[in-house]
Formats: sequence, C-alpha cells, structure tokens
Amino acid sequence: MNSRLQTVVLAVVFLVVGAFTASLWLEIRRETPLSVEPPQGHWQGRRIRVEVLNGVGVNRLAERATERLRELDFDVVYYGNLEPFDRDSSVAIARLDDLEPARRVADALGLHRVVHEPDRNLYLDVTVVLGADWAHPGELPNVGEEIGEGTTWWHRVKRAAKRLWPG
Repeated sequence: MNSRLQTVVLAVVFLVVGAFTASLWLEIRRETPLSVEPPQGHWQGRRIRVEVLNGVGVNRLAERATERLRELDFDVVYYGNLEPFDRDSSVAIARLDDLEPARRVADALGLHRVVHEPDRNLYLDVTVVLGADWAHPGELPNVGEEIGEGTTWWHRVKRAAKRLWPG
C-alpha cells in the first residue's frame, strides 16, 4: 500500500506541475504578439514625415488626408493648399533617395502614383499632392479595411486569426 500511495502522490504532483506549466505557457503566448510589425507610418525605426497639399481646392481635402495619415501614425508636419487648383491626379512624391516611405503613404491614401523628386533641403520624407481623383469622399477606402492596416482591436483580432488559420 505504501508504494501505491507514493504512486498516487507522484501522479498528483506531476498533474499539478503540468497544469501550472501549461497555464504559464498559454499566458505567455497570449501576451506575446504573433509578429512584431512596425506601424504603417514608420520606416527605419522612425515616423515618416509628410506634407499634404490640396491641389484641387476642395474644402478640407488636405485636412481629411492628414487625419487619415495620422490615424496610421504618420507624422504630418504640414498641410495646406497648392495653387493653381488644377491637379487631375494625386501623387506621392519621394523626397528621399528611397521610395519606400512614399509607397507607404501612397498605400495609406489609396494613391496609384509615386514619383521620385529628392530634395534634401525639405525636412520631410514625402510630399502628397491631392488631385481630383482623391476629392470624392465616397470613393475613399476606409482606414483598416481596404488598406489592410486596421487600427481597431477587431481588425487586429481578424488579422491574427488569419495568420493562425489561413484559408
């Protein structure tokens, strides 16, 4: 009977230690992000500096684009108008040698054109000129949906679920 009691005690100890280890592992896994991705508005460890210019004269157009970019953690250092108001299409202008910051801004705003015009005298990475193609608010993608970089907890949950269970 003595060896039987030792076996039962040993089994209970293993169960308790196993349950504790499993709960600790699950808690650590819950707190650890699946991937460490910088926010869309970051590049090389810092926020992307942007100026936004309204090229069509639509009221508050540059302000709306600025709000969208700031939601995605871009650093909009200036927004305003660019006269004459005759721009048909929007463009993201890369002010650095690398086009990646301009591409990120273009993706965030749904722009199709990125051009390279470096200017080291400007204290910014990207200039956005908004044209008539961006002036219609009904045609703009919602932040976090079509862009793919959701800022709400539900969008983060959906992305995590897609990574865990693709397809």
